[in-house]
Amino acid sequence: MWLDVYENVNELTKQEQLALFKALKNDLFPDEPDKITKLLKQIRESRFSSGMACVHCGSTAIKRNGKYKSRQRYLCKDCNKTFNDMTNTPFSGSRYPEKWVKYMEMMVEGYTLPKIAKRLKIHISTAFYWRHKILNALRSLDFEQLFGIVESDETFFRESMKGRKVTHRKAKKRSTKDKKRGISDLKIAVVVAQDRNHNIIALKAGTGRVRAEEIDAVIGRYIHPTSVLCTDTATNYKKFAKIKGYHHETINERQKQRVKKGIYHVQNVNNFHSRLKTWMDRFQGVATKYLDNYLYWFRWLEIDKHLSFEKQVEQMLISACQKSNNTTVQMLRSA
Repeated sequence: MWLDVYENVNELTKQEQLALFKALKNDLFPDEPDKITKLLKQIRESRFSSGMACVHCGSTAIKRNGKYKSRQRYLCKDCNKTFNDMTNTPFSGSRYPEKWVKYMEMMVEGYTLPKIAKRLKIHISTAFYWRHKILNALRSLDFEQLFGIVESDETFFRESMKGRKVTHRKAKKRSTKDKKRGISDLKIAVVVAQDRNHNIIALKAGTGRVRAEEIDAVIGRYIHPTSVLCTDTATNYKKFAKIKGYHHETINERQKQRVKKGIYHVQNVNNFHSRLKTWMDRFQGVATKYLDNYLYWFRWLEIDKHLSFEKQVEQMLISACQKSNNTTVQMLRSA
């Protein structure tokens, strides 16, 4: 019988064979329950790099307080609360520790929620809450400051009130075209800035054409004063550069100017826009209130794409646990 199956497999494409192999591997050889424990030492060292401190009050008056399910617990002498290495992380209180690493693998691969729920055999709402707990934790790490030549430009996404009552306009289906053509207040502006060291910032800035003050509010504090701002000829960026006192180089794309003085261009940031839009398409419309989370997620993948897949998963898991972040399901429901 299995020989017949093997012969049929040869009729599949290489991509289909690989997908079949992964499915069989996941079903027959699931991750061992204690796989996460192999990373606990790295999580502990990253989280308490300045010394052991209470995750509730910050006190350093800590003592060991036994173990629970093989994990060391600690007692704070000041607030009298206990904690372990995973307390106040996206995974604290989870009933499925054996699925954490696999979930991270699927986030690195950019899986949609229905696929994650089906593969891990969890409810789709659980997959949703895990995703945003992780993304909230990653966003708490904030952005690196940009230096040198900093390219910047904005891109636009349709406003999405998914899961919320629409009060400021008539509700419409996702596939319905906007009544207003071009850039309007029905579009969400996302400002992207990137330096030549591949540090990236991507944040929503408002609706329609963004003003200089809106650009300043989202990226102004992240660009070093000595940086050279490189943009197109839009007046909002000219005003932004003047407000901040940046040296400003403009690229006139209407006159088919691509590179100025052999080094100034906005090709990196425009390529980022293109990859971002392609990656976002798989989610079939991201709710505007969660857009910043998805922007940070994609930025994270872009910065770490030079690493091996295993290293990306490891880095995402460790970074999600680096800061104390007590995002609860109730908080996400009421957002």
